[in-house]
Amino acid sequence: MEFTVSNIEKLAGLLTPPEPDVLQGDDLPKTTDYEITTSRDNKKSETAKTYKTIEEYETQQAEDADLIGTTGLRVEDRKAPAYTMNYQQSVSAEDVFLQMGPKTPSSASCENLIVRVVMTGDKKENIDLSVDTNSVTIASSRYYLKLPLPHEINPDTSKANWDSAEESLVLTLKLNREFDFVNF
Repeated sequence: MEFTVSNIEKLAGLLTPPEPDVLQGDDLPKTTDYEITTSRDNKKSETAKTYKTIEEYETQQAEDADLIGTTGLRVEDRKAPAYTMNYQQSVSAEDVFLQMGPKTPSSASCENLIVRVVMTGDKKENIDLSVDTNSVTIASSRYYLKLPLPHEINPDTSKANWDSAEESLVLTLKLNREFDFVNF
């Protein structure tokens, strides 16, 4: 067999896999009576507002900031309180000084999830608390928070305390992990 340019091109055509038939854009059959459109550009022009004074701009920004604080967690006119989540690990002298225990400084060795919810102006009598294995719901006359948790917890062994000095609710949630027998 002779290796000419045409023979090599034919051989290359045999060795390359065929391209799949893909319909794109105008090639698609028009069998439906429906039309897909977007109204995104129209909404942008409606919501874009020009401000005449700086004061008007600042008041609008303040109103938008209040709305952002309640979006997604809003029930009626109650705001979402500020909260923090921290992990807590129980350590002994063996763990700290002798490093003989199986614990590590990572969050994999933590037993508790501490959630501190700042509820300024509320009292503990007004708070309704509901704890599930995957979420915490806090409702009061001023605040409402439905908080999904990053880890599954055991609601039966968890605790809640009211810190009256800081007007905050402190939840100590016992983590329920699958491999605790390995870590401890």
